[in-house]
Amino acid sequence: MNTERQDERVTALIDDQQSSDALDTTLELARRRAQRERPDRSARIGAIAMGTPFLVAAGVLAGFRPHITGREWLLAALLGVLYLVASSVEFEAAMGSTVPSEQVLVAMYLLLPASMPPLVALLVLICVRPGWMRRPHPTHSFLLRAASAWQTMGPVLVLLHFGHGQPPSLSHWPLYIAALLSQFVIDMVLVTIRARSLRMPLRSLRQPLLWTWAMDTVMATIGLGAVLATGGSFTVLPFLAAPIGLIWLLANDRQRQVETSLTLGQAVLDARGEARLDQLTGAANRRAWEEAVEAAQTEIDASWGTRIAVVAIADVDRLKQVNDTLGHSVGDALIAATANALRRAAPEGATLARIGGDEFGVLWVTTREEFEAADFVDSLRTAMTDNEDVDQLQLLASIGFATTPPAISVEEAIEHADVDLFEQKELRRSAS
Repeated sequence: MNTERQDERVTALIDDQQSSDALDTTLELARRRAQRERPDRSARIGAIAMGTPFLVAAGVLAGFRPHITGREWLLAALLGVLYLVASSVEFEAAMGSTVPSEQVLVAMYLLLPASMPPLVALLVLICVRPGWMRRPHPTHSFLLRAASAWQTMGPVLVLLHFGHGQPPSLSHWPLYIAALLSQFVIDMVLVTIRARSLRMPLRSLRQPLLWTWAMDTVMATIGLGAVLATGGSFTVLPFLAAPIGLIWLLANDRQRQVETSLTLGQAVLDARGEARLDQLTGAANRRAWEEAVEAAQTEIDASWGTRIAVVAIADVDRLKQVNDTLGHSVGDALIAATANALRRAAPEGATLARIGGDEFGVLWVTTREEFEAADFVDSLRTAMTDNEDVDQLQLLASIGFATTPPAISVEEAIEHADVDLFEQKELRRSAS
């Protein structure tokens, strides 16, 4: 009874220590996450350099059109809602991610006064994922959103300067191309500034940027076609919303496919792992042993003589006698107990495998400096005597050892260990 209470106290102490360790780990992760989210000096300078000029430019541009009609206010509100919905739909692909918002921006450029698109875009970007307002650095996040609205300034200025308030027409296609290219130029400048402030290589951003430009070009064409086909009336809204719905459906379908692929991939990994485990002992099976031998030989060949392989082959003694007299269940328990003993005694990083009915292999790749033959041999042999009995039967196994060198390969070392195992068994028989 005292022993049970003592065990309970030890278990409680272990649980308390594990809880304390888990709490310390959680606090450390939280500290590191907060450190990562805290913008450094370069990031703050980059946000100020990109966001503040936009706010100034948008304010100056707003002064050019003091009077806005009720129809323009209503259209701006509806387009803003569409832009908000589009900005919340993200489609991820191998080349990058995109949101189906460019066609809405094109409609803003062509149907609203030049002062409105930048302000509408800024207001929408503020409302998208508003959780940034509760973060420790809301000013930094706000400036980054203002910087993202810079993409509207190029097309607005191009259309304002060269368009002279002309109604949308396909004959103005060179002007529209110039407006789109101005947006791409601003995107590239912003990406460069952002990458420099975050110390990111520009080459890593080339493919995502090209992907975004390609998608914006397609969406801009859809937006221009919708405006021209409807004459700029409110009926343009369903045509602008259709691509958003299509991308949303595709994004959800892709998300389901990704989740299915991840589930199947995990199932394959689990099945692959189970296929390499011995069900009785939890040790690696013969297939995993052969793979470990091949991997060990590759590692040794690539080490230029700095690493060696140590092999131990263990065979459970008296197993046939135990099975015949006490039953196979006791024999299985003896095999499992032998595997547990070897597992505890094997060096960290060594492979333990059940390579036969009552035969185990231990394979350890290490350096010449770390390997001590006597310690390795003694630890495995001691493991056979320092464990509890199985049905009053003491664990007993003959163990053979070999290394490379003198064996010229891992396979040869296994053969030498088998020979040593046979000699150990013969010595036991003669001694008995």
